[in-house]
Amino acid sequence: MPIKKEIGRTIKEYFTEIGLSQMEVANRLGVQQAAVSNQLNGRAFGKNSAAKWNKEFGFRINWLLTGEGPMFDTMTSAVNEYQLEDHPELNHDDDIPVIPARLFRAPEINIYEYVMSSSSVERLPPVPHFQKHDLFATCPGDAMAPRICRGYLLALRRMPVDSTIINGEIYVIDTKSQGMFLRRIVDNGEGLTFIAENQQEFPDFELPYADVINIFRVVGVLIPNI
Repeated sequence: MPIKKEIGRTIKEYFTEIGLSQMEVANRLGVQQAAVSNQLNGRAFGKNSAAKWNKEFGFRINWLLTGEGPMFDTMTSAVNEYQLEDHPELNHDDDIPVIPARLFRAPEINIYEYVMSSSSVERLPPVPHFQKHDLFATCPGDAMAPRICRGYLLALRRMPVDSTIINGEIYVIDTKSQGMFLRRIVDNGEGLTFIAENQQEFPDFELPYADVINIFRVVGVLIPNI
């Protein structure tokens, strides 16, 4: 496959994976959808267009121009090195990437100020290291410390209330009676058991299925102050 089409195909697959339509891409770039379609179907990137895509989505300019090297500036190896050497207590069996915000390339956005200065749930550019996520939320407390502490940013994926299989993973659950909780959730057969990492301050409790309004699975964590 010619390199120009290979670059476009790879970008298409990435946008499909993170749930971003060509119209949304065009809106963020400030261009017509046809221009985006042309780029994704093999039109070569020029230096100006590559710079614009780099600024908005984080694709490396050299990769857009030549197809050589990594697709993003943020390297998985750097993330793994950070996790293993700096914060071994963050490594659990949940398969949730936990990375410092300084490794997340969001041009012209101070992630921490962006979220904290608006509502508790806001959209941000997608993070390549995470599974498909719909929104971000700030962690309001320390129930899940030391893994997830107050002020950390949670990448959340909205899950269907009626068909999600709950098996001990970390979720944000919106409830009718008591608001929202960040907890490890277990289906006990009659409802949900909410389990905190910080057992001393936050004991387990149970709520019936009927009390659940929304379910969000935590698929990534950004640490904004490191």
